[in-house]
Amino acid sequence: MHPDIQMRRDIVDGLHQRSRLATIELYRLIGRPEPVVTFRMMVKPAGRDFFHVVDSQTNKVMGFRRNHNEACALARSLETRHANQLRG
Repeated sequence: MHPDIQMRRDIVDGLHQRSRLATIELYRLIGRPEPVVTFRMMVKPAGRDFFHVVDSQTNKVMGFRRNHNEACALARSLETRHANQLRG
C-alpha cells in the first residue's frame, strides 16, 4: 500500500476512535445509556464450513460463503451498501 494512503487510513482510524470516546463521554456526562448499535446483516452457520449472510429485519438469506471470513466481509459490504442507499 502506498505510504500516503496508509497514513490517511491511520489518521481516519485515530479520528474515529476519538469520536467514539467523545460519544461515550457525552452519554456519561448526561447520565443516559448509550444507544445499542445493531447490525442488519448477520452471519449464521448453515452446515459444515458453510455460512449464510442473513438480513436480520426480513430474515432473508442475502448471500452465502464457504469461509467465515469471506462471509463476514460480504456482510460488511452489504451493510455498507444498505447504509449508503439510506443516505443517498
